[in-house]
Amino acid sequence: ALARELGAILARLHTMAPVPDLPDLDPLDALTEYYANFEARPAVELALRWLDGNRPPASGRRTVVHGDFRNGNLMIDETGVRGVLDWELTHLGDPAEDLGWLCTKAWRFNSPHPVGGFGPREELLAGYADAGGTPPTPEELHWWEVYGTLRWLILCRHQAERYLTGSDPSIEYAVLGRKVCEQEHDLLLALGLTAPTTVQDPLETAQNTSTPPHDRPDASTLIDAVGAFLLQAEQPDDRLRFHARVAAAALVIARRELLLGDAHKAAHEKRLRNLDCESDTDLAKAIREGTLDSRMDEVTRAVRDSVVDKLTVANPRHLSLPGA
Repeated sequence: ALARELGAILARLHTMAPVPDLPDLDPLDALTEYYANFEARPAVELALRWLDGNRPPASGRRTVVHGDFRNGNLMIDETGVRGVLDWELTHLGDPAEDLGWLCTKAWRFNSPHPVGGFGPREELLAGYADAGGTPPTPEELHWWEVYGTLRWLILCRHQAERYLTGSDPSIEYAVLGRKVCEQEHDLLLALGLTAPTTVQDPLETAQNTSTPPHDRPDASTLIDAVGAFLLQAEQPDDRLRFHARVAAAALVIARRELLLGDAHKAAHEKRLRNLDCESDTDLAKAIREGTLDSRMDEVTRAVRDSVVDKLTVANPRHLSLPGA
């Protein structure tokens, strides 16, 4: 029922008269330009090539687009949706953008249901049509879901930059930098270049190490102790409790990287050498320019394996989540 209601709300929203001076840019061109502010990523280059080569035919629909219509920006009570928040990204564009953004995997929160984690696409589109909207085709909606996944990846990277440059030392922004690989994996899923898989958390089999002359507990155990303290300590407000959980998650990521970092680095360098590349930047450039198109199966496998390694450290559970 909620998915259908959201479809109807979007149909009404897309009939709004635009205010003057709303942004009106080509969405893929704008996203590509913003991505250029950060390091090149092979998975992103695969997605950009697919998006550019599979643009939907011009629909002729041009409306107000909310730009961030998702679970976190809705006020909902037992009667249904009571309000839509955060209009600062509103612009002119294809209304299918809002529908695709709502179906982006990041907002499913581990649920198999594509519309915000609570409903099927068919109900969303039925509600949209019943309220007077013209639903996109499945191919158009899929394009916008891939676009939305790429957009969220770049937004996560943007937020991490605030920490990396020192402009905001929030632990939340630091950990967001390690969530970028979740979106890389989701892009590969959406493009049919990988599939959900189960990877054991390396911490489940990790052994404590002895490092004489240092006393026990060892470094790994101390990290675990700090993480447990952060989760168990009383915090005076919700914001501090949230940051404590994020900080504990950061320690878990650090523990996994200490266990696997050297092996992953060696494997990654070998994959690059096999493709005659010295760095991810080289591989990304080769994908962008098509110079490795004759070896695309090898390229895809190398990108996929590197993303799996990154997620094995950052969040191994994410690898097993459904993608469709």
